[in-house]
Amino acid sequence: MSLAKPLFFTLAAFFVINLAVAQSPQKFGKISMENLKMTENPIDSSAGAVMIFNYGKTSFDHNFDISIENHIRIKILNSSELDQGTIKIPFGANDRIEKFKAATYNLVNGEIVESKFARKDAFIEDVDDDVKQMRFSLPDVKEGSIIEYTYEVNYGSWGSLATWYFQSTIPVLYSEYVVALPEYFDYKKVQSGFVPLADYEQKFENGRYGDATFRLNVEKFVAKNVPAFKEEPYLACQDDYITKIKFELNRIDIPGTMSKRYLPNSYAHLSKHWAEGDFYGKRLESNNFLKDDVDLITKDATTNEEKIKAIYEYVRDTFEVDYDVISEGLRRIYNLKKGFPVDINFIVIAMCNEAGFNAMPVRLSTRKHGRLHPIYAMQANFNYTICLVKDGDKEYLLDASEKHLPFNTLDKSCLNGQGMIISADNFGWVDLNASSSHKTQVFAMLELDESGTLSGQVSLSKAGYEAIDFKENNKKDLDEYKKTFSENHDQWAIDSHDITGAEDLEAAVVEKIDMIQDSYAESLGDIIYLNPLPYGRMKSNIFKTKDRLFPVSFGAPIEEVLTFRIKLPAGYKVEEKPEQVAIGLPNNGGLFVYSVNQVGEYLAVSSKFVINKVEFSTDEYIFLREFYAQVVAKEAEQVVLKKI
Repeated sequence: MSLAKPLFFTLAAFFVINLAVAQSPQKFGKISMENLKMTENPIDSSAGAVMIFNYGKTSFDHNFDISIENHIRIKILNSSELDQGTIKIPFGANDRIEKFKAATYNLVNGEIVESKFARKDAFIEDVDDDVKQMRFSLPDVKEGSIIEYTYEVNYGSWGSLATWYFQSTIPVLYSEYVVALPEYFDYKKVQSGFVPLADYEQKFENGRYGDATFRLNVEKFVAKNVPAFKEEPYLACQDDYITKIKFELNRIDIPGTMSKRYLPNSYAHLSKHWAEGDFYGKRLESNNFLKDDVDLITKDATTNEEKIKAIYEYVRDTFEVDYDVISEGLRRIYNLKKGFPVDINFIVIAMCNEAGFNAMPVRLSTRKHGRLHPIYAMQANFNYTICLVKDGDKEYLLDASEKHLPFNTLDKSCLNGQGMIISADNFGWVDLNASSSHKTQVFAMLELDESGTLSGQVSLSKAGYEAIDFKENNKKDLDEYKKTFSENHDQWAIDSHDITGAEDLEAAVVEKIDMIQDSYAESLGDIIYLNPLPYGRMKSNIFKTKDRLFPVSFGAPIEEVLTFRIKLPAGYKVEEKPEQVAIGLPNNGGLFVYSVNQVGEYLAVSSKFVINKVEFSTDEYIFLREFYAQVVAKEAEQVVLKKI
């Protein structure tokens, strides 16, 4: 980008002012004796380290190149956090790191001893084609040390400023971020997380050259005593909830030089822009070369659904994901039978359109990538493409790039709110809901002898996403799976372990296991104590924290049914047993039903655990946690048998 010379000089003057706006709150190397003597984190006594401060500043230079400076100081409290001394600084492949300094400080005989680190001892590594990182390990890091480092990264793109994280994996006593933006650059602020800012300041500085006056918008954000971010169970994307701030470029307006908008006015505008562009629109305009193959693939189908399914299964089973294949047209992708996931799904869309259906791309953000912003239509928020096929009032969501997926089923990674339809005329959203559940059924016919030995056959049935996960992870090596299963159930002596359904993507996976377990029950004279659930019981509550700041996201419903028939030793009857119970979550969120009864010479055990809702709010967490606690407690109760 080139600008007129007067503008260069004006901005140079502008940034002379900018450089004095904010400095790091601490001078490098000025370590306090109080911090070195610190033995316990003042905001979390269990933490092994604390970030004393984290300062960052983003600014533009006279060429509109952006730099961010960062100054970090961390106190090591115990050996569990010694790896804090290994530092990784990511930066773009075309960026550069400058003004780098690092040191370790220890208290030795009452004196502060500094161990300096030289940049020449740092390594530059390739993370991928676009990202590098500087990696280094600070010297003499031990319990009680303070580590400190500072650096500046200069990068040329002003499309998106670096995201600033106020929260870390360790507690942060003080975090300050300053951003200084010329008035020509309009950025939208997107703040997220549950820790409120302690301070915010905004000021404007003026620069003048000749008759022209410019304004610099300087904002300072401060957070104090920020607790460590701890990832909790069933958290879809931690980046959605960690306290941070990011700036997305909305428009640039430099008088007499350039004026350009970067953020679309709405998601509808973004959809239309993509649909009319070369990649999403023109690639799907004319693909008549597919017609003959589509007719051949669908010739035996008698219904529209069978035709769509035949096309989907052909592409899924024939095409391979290959990130080295780049092509603007679909003909080459079709001939090679490989390409990016988006290209493979484009083949499904093109073939379904050739078959007479209305098929369109759907852009989405995967669960790990995060939720879409409700207002700002940022292109970078999307990272995946599937296809939508409409047949009258029926809709099918397909992803042929994943070979483990049955028809009309999305991978769990895609179950993340809504996806945006790419269309110039029919913009809209589709719900990315689970088409199935995590279904597990256990049925066993077992026999208990007087010594406490349990034997018989256990049948495990996995359906829905349980079956999908099993096939994706294990179908290529069932023997290895059986070996791992045996190691995880080392109290069982397994005579045989048969598995069916692993090769059929539409079928449930069924395992039949003949087993013997010595000393399963405790036999004391005429009394036998046993847990009536020899397999599949919930042994601990996965939700351990009393309070939770983030929603619980299961992704898909859960259904687990356990049924056992245990033949009792001759002459024994049930003396004590768990009481029957039925527990429900509010708003039909879940259900647990449990019963243990003696039926003739058998002990009949039935347990049903269901989670219907896929997302629970923070207000509902207390009920969900208690629900799990009651399940764990009930399934831990024993049966007492007494000899008649």
